[in-house]
Amino acid sequence: MAAAWQTYTPDGRELAVGHEDGRWTANCDGKQCEGATALEAIAAAVGHEDASIGTSEPMIAAWVASHAARLEAEAAD
Repeated sequence: MAAAWQTYTPDGRELAVGHEDGRWTANCDGKQCEGATALEAIAAAVGHEDASIGTSEPMIAAWVASHAARLEAEAAD
């Protein structure tokens, strides 16, 4: 996957997200997932495991939603 965007999740995991041909791909610490939306792909890749640094799941869910919305808006431009 050629990542268009890379960052770290609030609990310190590396996240790379790409968008090509209308599909989103997200890779979080080696777990690669695809989706029709950035939210779908990122949420699947990040998963719901317990955070390694004490970040709560609701915090990660809010972070994923915020970043996915921004990426989808940028892709629409």
